[in-house]
Amino acid sequence: MLIGFHDLVYLMNEGIRSIAKQCSQTGASVNVYNLLKLCPYVESFLDKSWVDSKLKEYEEWASSNSDPVLQSKFLHRPTKFNMLAASIWAARYWEDIRQKEDPSFEPPAGAKRLVNIACSLAVLEYNAGRFLNTETREHLQRRLQNADEVWAVIHELNTFAYFIRTNAKVTPHFLKKASSKEITVQWHGVNIPVQCKAKRPGSGRAISQELFTELACYIALDVRRKGKKLKVTIGSTGEIREEDIVFLRHQVSTDTGSELGPALVTNNTRTFTIKSQPLKEQFTAETIHQHISKFDFHIVMIIGEPAESGNAYDEVAVVILEANLDETPWRSLRNSIKDGATQLEGGPIGLVALHYTDPIKDFESLRPGFGPIKAYIGKLLDKYPSTGAVMLTSEPDLQFPSASGIAKPRIYYKKPWPFPDDFLKEN
Repeated sequence: MLIGFHDLVYLMNEGIRSIAKQCSQTGASVNVYNLLKLCPYVESFLDKSWVDSKLKEYEEWASSNSDPVLQSKFLHRPTKFNMLAASIWAARYWEDIRQKEDPSFEPPAGAKRLVNIACSLAVLEYNAGRFLNTETREHLQRRLQNADEVWAVIHELNTFAYFIRTNAKVTPHFLKKASSKEITVQWHGVNIPVQCKAKRPGSGRAISQELFTELACYIALDVRRKGKKLKVTIGSTGEIREEDIVFLRHQVSTDTGSELGPALVTNNTRTFTIKSQPLKEQFTAETIHQHISKFDFHIVMIIGEPAESGNAYDEVAVVILEANLDETPWRSLRNSIKDGATQLEGGPIGLVALHYTDPIKDFESLRPGFGPIKAYIGKLLDKYPSTGAVMLTSEPDLQFPSASGIAKPRIYYKKPWPFPDDFLKEN
């Protein structure tokens, strides 16, 4: 049974309260080792039986389909499996290894994902605890446990925390079921509504990073189990679908494309090329970016294992998607801006906050032409009197050792600046 806010005042322990206070400040950061406190804190917002059953389901799936390294670093999981549950597993795995085997074991990237979510939850409770009652906690719990909604609520939590760190007063309307409002930022007496839109994996793309990660991890697992080290290049001229994953994995595992040239394979009228080559190279944490840049790719994943000596890693698997795809990222972005702007109609001038669950290296890649994306967004915003700006954020690329949290938001606005002069001035 869920408990109300008045009980929670006494249950938010001093350790979490201290972290929440720290994370509410401008330029806040938190030590990743606080994950030891933050993982149980996140779980306190969830139903215990749900957590237990999802972790059991995940472990049963992983026993045949994954590996702890792939799970903890890349959050390798079945399609549509709840990302939050996978991240909790990664955090528990890190803590278990640290306690039983290696006290110096660093939190893997998948576990780090939980730090940001937990801190945003703590910032919410610390700054807006009066809104957390039995009804709103139950609503929050249902959304966090829903694989389709979890990304949206994480985005709302992160956006709330971001504006708290600007020293604004923030109201989290998203806690209330069926609320047409999501967030109101009060800046020196001026109310600025914020509508949040989470761009699901694959939005506007022919293949999502999430789907590619699933395929690449399957290939890496099969390669490692056979004691091989392979570079696998998959060519596609169209969308890669969920049903193609099993097919492509099987083709690679049966050595398709291991001869001199790439092999042509077809799955339900969709044709791909596959080529496999042996690997012998190494990379380090410092050279991974340079190493990846050597490959001609649409998306690439490199998986390595520690070399026998030194700080280098031996390549185990490199999975590359070569593609000449007809993608529509601008159309997807434009539609989300339009949806958010429609929700802001009739009220004070506001902001649309968009978050991409796929890593976006450069938001310029979303533009429809050769001009800067700020020009396209600015022109689009001229159509929406109640929308003054768009804020874009993206999930990190777990492939890189430094991956954690989310990138600093980029703000694109209609000119002249539509908000109070000192609001988000640093942007």
